[in-house]
Amino acid sequence: MPDYVIVGSGIVGLATAYYISEQDKNSSILVVDKADGPGAGDTSKSAAAFRSAFTSKLNIMLSKSSIDFYSYLQNIKNFELGMKFVGYLFSLDKKEYSNIKKGLEYAEKLNIEFSELENDFLEENLMIKTHVEDKEEASLLNAGDIYKSYLFKNAGIIDPEKIVDYYYNKLKERNASFSFGVGIKEFIVEPENPLGIEGEPFVWEETKVKGVRLNDGTIVKSKKKTIAALGAWSNIYLNNIGIDSYSRPKKRQIFSIRADSEELKKILYANNFNKEKSMPFVIMPKGVYIRPNPSENTFWIGLSDEIGRKIEAEDNPLPEENFYVYNILPILSLYFEQFKEKNPYASWAGHYDISFDGQPIIYEPFESNLVVSAGTSGSGIMKGDSIGRITASLATGKEYAELFNKEEFEISWLGLEKRLIEKEFLII
Repeated sequence: MPDYVIVGSGIVGLATAYYISEQDKNSSILVVDKADGPGAGDTSKSAAAFRSAFTSKLNIMLSKSSIDFYSYLQNIKNFELGMKFVGYLFSLDKKEYSNIKKGLEYAEKLNIEFSELENDFLEENLMIKTHVEDKEEASLLNAGDIYKSYLFKNAGIIDPEKIVDYYYNKLKERNASFSFGVGIKEFIVEPENPLGIEGEPFVWEETKVKGVRLNDGTIVKSKKKTIAALGAWSNIYLNNIGIDSYSRPKKRQIFSIRADSEELKKILYANNFNKEKSMPFVIMPKGVYIRPNPSENTFWIGLSDEIGRKIEAEDNPLPEENFYVYNILPILSLYFEQFKEKNPYASWAGHYDISFDGQPIIYEPFESNLVVSAGTSGSGIMKGDSIGRITASLATGKEYAELFNKEEFEISWLGLEKRLIEKEFLII
């Protein structure tokens, strides 16, 4: 019987285990996952970008602390994470600008560092077309000229596998145990003081989540807490025991294109935006984004679609060629003509685990000995370290978590009863 059983070895599960091992130093920890290794689910399929460019104070606290920690690991501890501060560039048409203008004003009041870039500069240095309204397809796509563009500085890209390796290797040094390739069949609910009567637990008994039953039939019970860090698969298992993660999965896809021409190389290695001599992470009108991947001479391209996309978790989500051809490429090639004849050489799909307000959900339902950590809403990696600290603090009985930058974070802010809900204006 380990002290803690953590279900899920993505960024949230690993970071949670890591900080439990710090906060409850003599405890035993078992991490369970159906995949054959750590971080093989949606963490590995992420766009793996980060930013502290938000208007919600909670989002800023969570992301900035995680970014500072990752930067500390890479720059002070010399643990290479592939972390590059390339920046985030929001290029907006008039309609989108009017939608997030308030957010930009609010971000400025919160001292979020960003600068406005002129269209002439973008045309020359990023080869983007800022005037498109005279094109027939622009009217068809309901897309307008680039009206305003803003470059946010404390933002960039990172290698998800290397972050996973950091937590995983440190946990092995601390004697944490891992069970891969099996996964759970169910959470085990039992009375706190069993009477030995057939049909238990009864509704009048005090019941707790005692652990998990694995798919091979093995029962693993926890002495202290069981933690559900299942991401998109949370409700598949939690709903069966009457618990909700208050988050829902949506499929997300990424398509990779090689910079195999001089024109594309000039875009990828645009050198007037940051010290990395790389283009920034670019968000175009209609939400199409380009994530630079200079280490492999490629671009990662995606789009977060909402209405029309099913709310469901797929065990093996596959990318859809038609989604790229008919949804992404028309917008991409409108602003970047250089991509018009280019096809992806690789693609993959995962999920966003989207909460009702875009903030993580971290709580212990019904004093059940089960801690739920879900709802990362596409920000799992950029907030992962902070989420791990907060989840671990709740599992070890604390009311506050200390973030990397020494800020105190009240755990109930991400719970249900005292949840601190703030409107986020800078949504991708």
